[in-house]
Amino acid sequence: MFFHSLTTALLGTTVAAAAAITTTTTSTLNPSTLNVTVIAAHNNKSTLECWALEPGFESSNTPGTTGNPVLSLGAPSANISYMAIPPRTDGGLHNAPTIQWVSFVSGKAHVTLPHSDDEAWVTGGEFGTILAIDTEDVSADGHFTEYPSDEVTVALAMPVKEVPGHRVLHAGACTRREQKFL
Repeated sequence: MFFHSLTTALLGTTVAAAAAITTTTTSTLNPSTLNVTVIAAHNNKSTLECWALEPGFESSNTPGTTGNPVLSLGAPSANISYMAIPPRTDGGLHNAPTIQWVSFVSGKAHVTLPHSDDEAWVTGGEFGTILAIDTEDVSADGHFTEYPSDEVTVALAMPVKEVPGHRVLHAGACTRREQKFL
């Protein structure tokens, strides 16, 4: 009896484990484009804008992501940098060193402007990517960046050769709702 119960229990566990291994979940994600906060410049002053990137997402044909949405962010122009910024760091007033994507993996960034009350709060993770294009040749003063969280802010800076195709949605940072995919 003991062995019959043990065998039944093991068989049931094996069948359940096999079902868990072979069961897949199919969900559909069909975003049309990526909306992103951009540190831009107009009239030699840095601005914040919400952009929709164009031409938008396409279906990936890369093994491992086939059929999933993919969007090109542009050709890299230099090495990608991994940055670890200590908690409560004041990055001061500065320009973007080049046209670059900055993707915050963790922590928080607070971007403000010297000539405006506009601000952007960027939290690391899913909605943590911005585009900075307020280089010295288009913005006299640049922008302020502070990292106010109590944790290390990890960011990837990814320089690109040119500003990507886009449509300006509005002045000011994108809202979280504008950045959602679902």
